[in-house]
Amino acid sequence: MMRRSLFLVLLAAGVAEWRPLAGQTLAPACEEGASGLIEAGWRQYRLGRISDADREFSQALECDERSVGAHVGVGYAALRQGQDVRASRHFEAALAAQPDNVDALVGSALLAWREGSVGRAGGLAERAVALAPDNQEALDLLSRVGAGVDKPLPQIERPPLVLPDTLVYPSRTNGDRFEVRGPNGWEPFYMMGVNLGAALPGKHPSQFPDSATYVQWIDQMHQMGANVVRTYTIHPPTFYQALYEHNSRHPDNPLWVVHGVWTDLPPHGDYEDAAWEAKFFTEMRRVVDLLHGRADIPIRPGHAGGAYTADVSSWVQSFIIGREWEPYSVLEFNELRPELSSWHGRFLTLDHGTPIEVWLAKATEEIIAYETDTYRAQRPVAYTNWPTLDPMHHPTETTVKEEVAIREGLGETVGKEPLEYDNDGTNLSAANVRATGAFPAGHFASYHAYPYYPDFMILDAEYGAAESPFGPSNYYGYLTDLKAHHPNMPVVIAEYGVPTSFGIAHLQPQGWHHGGHSEQAMADIGVRMTEEIAAAGLAGGILFAWIDEWFKKNWITIEFEIPLERNRLWLNRLDAEQQYGVFAMEPGSSPEGADLRARAADWDDRPALYETSDGASLRAAADEGYLWLRFEGPLRDGVRVIPSELMLGFDTVDPEAGDHRWPGAVGDPLPVGLEFALKIDQEGARLLVDSASNPFLLQPVREQFSATESIAPRIEPAPRSDLPPQDIFFARSEQRFHRPYRSVRNSDGRYDSLRVITNRPRFGRDATEYWGIGYDRGVLPHGPLPEGFWEIDRDLGVIEVRIPWMLLNFTDPSERRVLQGLPDGVDKASIGAEASATWDESAMGFLGTVTVPDIGIAARWRIPAGTSGEAGADGEYVAWPRDGNVVSRFSWDKWEEPRWRVRERPLFGAMRDLFERMDPAVFESPPSVHSGGRR
Repeated sequence: MMRRSLFLVLLAAGVAEWRPLAGQTLAPACEEGASGLIEAGWRQYRLGRISDADREFSQALECDERSVGAHVGVGYAALRQGQDVRASRHFEAALAAQPDNVDALVGSALLAWREGSVGRAGGLAERAVALAPDNQEALDLLSRVGAGVDKPLPQIERPPLVLPDTLVYPSRTNGDRFEVRGPNGWEPFYMMGVNLGAALPGKHPSQFPDSATYVQWIDQMHQMGANVVRTYTIHPPTFYQALYEHNSRHPDNPLWVVHGVWTDLPPHGDYEDAAWEAKFFTEMRRVVDLLHGRADIPIRPGHAGGAYTADVSSWVQSFIIGREWEPYSVLEFNELRPELSSWHGRFLTLDHGTPIEVWLAKATEEIIAYETDTYRAQRPVAYTNWPTLDPMHHPTETTVKEEVAIREGLGETVGKEPLEYDNDGTNLSAANVRATGAFPAGHFASYHAYPYYPDFMILDAEYGAAESPFGPSNYYGYLTDLKAHHPNMPVVIAEYGVPTSFGIAHLQPQGWHHGGHSEQAMADIGVRMTEEIAAAGLAGGILFAWIDEWFKKNWITIEFEIPLERNRLWLNRLDAEQQYGVFAMEPGSSPEGADLRARAADWDDRPALYETSDGASLRAAADEGYLWLRFEGPLRDGVRVIPSELMLGFDTVDPEAGDHRWPGAVGDPLPVGLEFALKIDQEGARLLVDSASNPFLLQPVREQFSATESIAPRIEPAPRSDLPPQDIFFARSEQRFHRPYRSVRNSDGRYDSLRVITNRPRFGRDATEYWGIGYDRGVLPHGPLPEGFWEIDRDLGVIEVRIPWMLLNFTDPSERRVLQGLPDGVDKASIGAEASATWDESAMGFLGTVTVPDIGIAARWRIPAGTSGEAGADGEYVAWPRDGNVVSRFSWDKWEEPRWRVRERPLFGAMRDLFERMDPAVFESPPSVHSGGRR
């Protein structure tokens, strides 16, 4: 669509009649005019050869610097290569010559959207639509900015629908495997996929990327060797157009789609609620229509829409409908509709099942029937499931009621029920459903399965004893058990992986934790899990996920991301859910520079918080992920020296509150109170917290009671290293909020570690007690980014520190919001609506925050033995501020649009190499992994 409008504009402008300027000497390539080069450029562009297209367009500009078409071409080539400044320059040149150039308007709108200028993007897109009502890119932009809501879609002329003579299905199930139709008939197909979450930093999940980004991503997935991309919901038309064009260029090696149909949970657990069910089924029909290129979806806030004309149905491998169904919702429905026990439809049959299994058979039948009746087409279908609802019985996983009964039976008074899913309270099994003869495409099972949760994957003895062809693996034990419960049908692990977050949400015996991994470890574990999915006899795996998504949330951090709606504006390195991406979405670094030495010039341009005449100094900076600090040691005989010990103190809330002494009450009293103190010495770097500001309180439990058996689960502490988890501990303790989170004045010098319990204490069904497991997240890893949070360069005499914002209790650094409760004796209801707005609530209840203008930073450091000078004598401590001086304060600009950059992680290359080694052509047994073993 974009190319058609471009060439119309070029013809209208008379570009095809190009003539050289008087006196201009033509280069050999200019003999046929700029228009020929422009045509060649677009041919290369459509083939995905962007650098070649750029060369053609640029050569056209050399032939005629006034060529509007050449400026537009260069603009789009630059846009595709991430050269936004260059693209903007050429789009502006095109619009200066032709203000109504549709393609230049759309290109400028895309740039405005990337920059966060939503209003400008919408205005430019509206101008483009007024000139070209069927321009899909402009319509898509309008849907994302909300400007096109409630406006009628343009009428799209499509060819008449011609139904095939017989039922068409490009993919099918065959026993435990999939097959796809190839030029020589049915061929085995093993899913080697990646999940596509598309929310860029600063965006909501309903704010989709532009077409150039989709084109780039699809090409990169192809380069990685993936044969499947899974989508959870409807994307803009530009995604399907990009997929169509890519697969048309690669007919022998297309990128297949596993398409989802998203829904929220039903009200009151009633999956048969008429309005909710109708909405879900309508969404199914939209998905089917758009994949056949025959959907005109109204622009709706929070949803993709527009005119869908690209027919990609021949590359849609399957549907996976729905979401991770919450156990509490399933239990509610099973109790609400106990009469539902069977389903006998045209395409699926279920003789004996739970109410939720019956309803899901009905929902699955709906999408099969609509596509069969409307397009005479089918493909395999599954519904989303996960281990919390798997069909197996897990003896170590009690429901909440079962655990309470066990504890009370042991003599304990249970004051508060554990906050936990009933992860084995009911089940949901695709194995109970059979396809009829009218559904030859077939039914399969789809699970989101990670190695670290639920706890039964860690605690069940049979999983702990399991070994895969690659070594001991609880995960492999679970996978083989799962497959055994789904005989003669494909089972797909539609989500798996580990994140690279600094924070850990769950610990796992083989070290495959929910977070805390280096990027290389993430790649190694991703490869190992992929190999084990294949070795367990499953039909494929779909890696989670393509990019990091900042809007995601995790149980151990969600209460402290306040306001929750703004967590998309900053990277929370403690939130494991945000950092699964094959591609890292990183903050725009401040200060600038690829490494510590490269950042020196930027640091030198920043004012010092403290400095001495012999060159010692302390500076601070801030970005979307970290508070940065740089300590530069004093000069001794022309050489900078590193202190043998450095302490940095942070007054984050109120100068009068907090601890007015350093940890251990060393040194002189401080003029401000500290909520946090960071100590760096030969042992490493550890952040400590004044007790009142500690997010969690670890409360000992059941000390006076004896269980049938008490077990500290098998998770070996990692050897001392630069990466978490550090200082793993086992405890009969529960983790609770340390309310009221109000910093109070004290001078005791007592600070807490930042220990957290990731695996709560729990009971098995035989009354075996399993201790809680945790680690100290205040231990900062040493080394360069992305894993390291502090570095020393002894040649430069520099220590650089990067502290993740949430470690300092910042709930939203983009508006300088920090955790702080109400004063003692004051409740929110008593202070009035206006005042109470100052104290925001968390996602799970009232905690309280305040915005601060700045933070105070103090320092105390020790001169190395054998040195002396103005900053301190041999072995003495130096304090900043000095006696009688005030503490220096640091502030940073608030932001509404984050700066960020994208970077390929090692996972990309590791999966590419593995996908090349995996042999999907032979499936008489599980797919072979050549030269496999553990990487």
